[in-house]
Amino acid sequence: MSNFHSTLSRRDFMKSLGVVGAGLGTMSAAAPVFHDLDEVTSSTLGINKNPWWVKERDFKNPTVPMDWPKITRHAGTFKTLPRPTVADFTKAGVVGGTSTDLETPEMALTLYDAMAKEFPGWTPGYAGMGDTRTTALCNASKFMMMGAWPGNMEMGGKRINVQAAIMAAGGSPTFTPWLGPQLDTTTRPQDFGAPVWQGTPEENLKTCRSAFRFFGGSDVGALELDDDILKFFHSKIGGKDLVVEDVEEAYETATKMVIPRKCKWVLMWSARQSLEGTRRQAGITENYAVWYSYSRLPKVGVQFQEFIRGLGYQALNPGMKGYLTSPLAAFSGMGEHGRMSSPTITPKYGVTNRAMWAMITDLPLLPTPPIDFGAYKFCKTCGICADACPFGLIQKGDPTWENPASAKSGIQQGTFEGWRTNTADCPHCPTCQGTCPFNSKPDSFLHAVVKGTVANTPLLNSFFTNMEKAMDYGRKDPEEWWDMDDFTYGIDTSY
Repeated sequence: MSNFHSTLSRRDFMKSLGVVGAGLGTMSAAAPVFHDLDEVTSSTLGINKNPWWVKERDFKNPTVPMDWPKITRHAGTFKTLPRPTVADFTKAGVVGGTSTDLETPEMALTLYDAMAKEFPGWTPGYAGMGDTRTTALCNASKFMMMGAWPGNMEMGGKRINVQAAIMAAGGSPTFTPWLGPQLDTTTRPQDFGAPVWQGTPEENLKTCRSAFRFFGGSDVGALELDDDILKFFHSKIGGKDLVVEDVEEAYETATKMVIPRKCKWVLMWSARQSLEGTRRQAGITENYAVWYSYSRLPKVGVQFQEFIRGLGYQALNPGMKGYLTSPLAAFSGMGEHGRMSSPTITPKYGVTNRAMWAMITDLPLLPTPPIDFGAYKFCKTCGICADACPFGLIQKGDPTWENPASAKSGIQQGTFEGWRTNTADCPHCPTCQGTCPFNSKPDSFLHAVVKGTVANTPLLNSFFTNMEKAMDYGRKDPEEWWDMDDFTYGIDTSY
């Protein structure tokens, strides 16, 4: 297989298919076309250094059809699986105790069987996540996950419940506040009679990108916070109303979180996770690639809030449960809606991003429009992730305006023509994310050809789907990772 990848040229590959004209020709046609210099200078494609086949669309017009009048703000209450007790798992013969996640005992046993069939020799170990070293890495990666203060932990020779102590003092269970930490060491220029940072909207967006990448994020996008975009922020966050008011400074009370009307921009940022780790998830939960991302990335957001405050502006953090991630990511050009529904497919990294994060700010930003690189069209004929789901929860077939199976989770129906995963019954198992063909490494010329072609025409999508299966680019044996010389954080930052 390695010889095949290293010796076959792009043109020879396409000639072997008999589609040189349809393949390489459509790749050329997929390149962005500018009519004058104004269009060149106004394009935001260069902000994130997207591949050449990525095309921009009109604002509020992503590749998935929308019915804007039907969209309303959601209260943020989504139904998920009930959390069984440790005794429930033990009675069913499921190992792990507190290591179990969202799955029911029956689902856990189904996953044991599915993983053993996919990776011969795999066993659930003592916690359902695989062998002892994999389990150890998973557990270690959960420290302060989701930005949560630690519970009982060793401190000074005693067991201290840090979270309980902070909450008893009037704090919150996480270190990701709406207004940012506002540390004594973080100063604002206006407090010293100095002018705030002044930059053009494009300069400001690039400045945000540089800061995020230094802290550990990846790409950025921006939206104007108008009445339409506000629909994708929940009306309530943690039981508090999220409202817009004519005030200078954002604030928070026991009943509401307030957005100043001057905070007119939504800043989106993405954060990558280990590609090789993602492809090697197995067991009853997602693995260390996911948990470590959820552990380190809230810290990135908090540090960025302090950075924006240091420029003299506000950055408001609604938290991960404060907005609908996928629509905002699609509208801001971070990626496209795909069959898995929840993960946004990105042109460079597929779905090996851990969520897309949003902040609200008064720092003027250059809005970034939706993009088209063929993902939505490709998903129509692919379905690899849906076939891989052990529980059949990922919607199959063509995109639809409704999916009754997802309605019970609280997902709105009739608002867009796409796919809606039945999240009410989803145990967040480790399977689907590692199967997406768009996860493939950019240094594979085979996929440079594929992605460049699907960006412009669906003609060969079915063929490429079958080729993806034949070339086995998807999930890999978890044991292989321990013999790899992987990158820091598992992330190749050269692309």
